[in-house]
Amino acid sequence: MNFMIYPHDTQECKLQMESLSHTTDDMIFQWDPDVPLVVDENIQLPQLALVKNYTADCTQVYSTGNFTCLEVVFVLKRRLGYYLFHTYIPTCLIVIMSWVSFWIKPEAAPARVTLGVTSLLTLSTQHAKSQAALPPVSYLKAVDGFMSVCTIFVFMALMEYCLVNIVLGDSDAPKPPAPPSALGGSSSRLSKKRSTANSIFDPPPPTAAPAPVPKESSLLLLTAPNDTGGLPGVPKPLTPAQKRLNRAINIDRFSRVFFPLLFTVLNCTYWILFAEYI
Repeated sequence: MNFMIYPHDTQECKLQMESLSHTTDDMIFQWDPDVPLVVDENIQLPQLALVKNYTADCTQVYSTGNFTCLEVVFVLKRRLGYYLFHTYIPTCLIVIMSWVSFWIKPEAAPARVTLGVTSLLTLSTQHAKSQAALPPVSYLKAVDGFMSVCTIFVFMALMEYCLVNIVLGDSDAPKPPAPPSALGGSSSRLSKKRSTANSIFDPPPPTAAPAPVPKESSLLLLTAPNDTGGLPGVPKPLTPAQKRLNRAINIDRFSRVFFPLLFTVLNCTYWILFAEYI
């Protein structure tokens, strides 16, 4: 039996009936020319379907003489439905589940690593389960190639987060600036204390009429820039931490499109190659 394209394979099982001690000089086996073989149509195999059968003459030539032989060949095709629902669809769902990490925030390292490792272990268990009912062979089967590609996709999804984590760096997410009241609270209290001390020791100045403020200076006061040092409506430049975060988010956005697209192309290629065996 050849399992090279398992589970898309078709096997031929031969049944031979040969004379043990009588040569063709004594007897000759022949198939009935009208109905050589009758197969019960109610017989159903769980994993294989009987496609066709045919008969042949397999008379053997030995040193002691020719011994008559009849042969019937049963062509059995493997049913794909069982493997489709127990191997292929669950494996694809595990791969798709590993892509959920692309929509998780880059800062959520435990969630993304746990999802990737869990998907990889689940896929390994699924692969071992699919090989449990098969004899060990030394060559690569079709299902092994499919499972290996899916394992590579899950592993690459985990490596994608390693790249995101490297780009993001060890620094935390950028924090919002502190309100001005918190920054100038201590200095205002200190200036109040100093003014109180000066008022105690210094005599009050003589009262004088306030000088008139020119219109130009009042206009300058009204149109002076704010304390931040920038013009109103102009965005502030990004900090290095914000730039790293944007690069990490862009990698995730690219992966959301690249991974599903490449996996779809490889899936279509796989099923097109084995379409003739379905």
